[in-house]
Amino acid sequence: MNKISAALLGSASVAVLASFLPFDLDTNAGSKLYIHAVAGVPTALAVPPANAAAWAALAWVQVSQVGEVGEMGVQENMLTYDTWDTEVVQKQKGMKNAGDPTVELARSSTDLGQIALRAAAKTKLRYGFKIERNNAPEVGGTGLTFYNYGLVAGPTRPMGRNEDFDLEVFTLGLTALETIVEPAEAD
Repeated sequence: MNKISAALLGSASVAVLASFLPFDLDTNAGSKLYIHAVAGVPTALAVPPANAAAWAALAWVQVSQVGEVGEMGVQENMLTYDTWDTEVVQKQKGMKNAGDPTVELARSSTDLGQIALRAAAKTKLRYGFKIERNNAPEVGGTGLTFYNYGLVAGPTRPMGRNEDFDLEVFTLGLTALETIVEPAEAD
């Protein structure tokens, strides 16, 4: 908050406002992407509310050298219909899309996670994915975790200039709503 805002609101209001500001914000640094390298994650896990313990029990392979993961979450079609007797368009929610995020990584020919992604991209099968944030409340705890299920497409290769890294970009065609597990302290 700047000095002008503080002067306009008064010191008591600033203190109250500051108490609502989020101080537990995190970055993506240290986050990890995993793939369940066995095709055909049980469908029961892909249907919310999925059992987080069952997701956690799967064998996960970490994908290294991840530079960016695209937008995830629910996208809903917004249907509209206009009629002669209304001034405002009628709206209703339609189908949901669980997302089609891209995963950009610096290519490694020896990383098991990247090898698993490349193998998955050659199939029409569905795989499990896990993203774990680096925001565990204490050592041994777990960070915010996202589980999902879907297809892998790609990779594309942004060839770049002479000083660019050798990159690959995969698209995850997610086919279920994500299961989110909040950060937890160690048991």
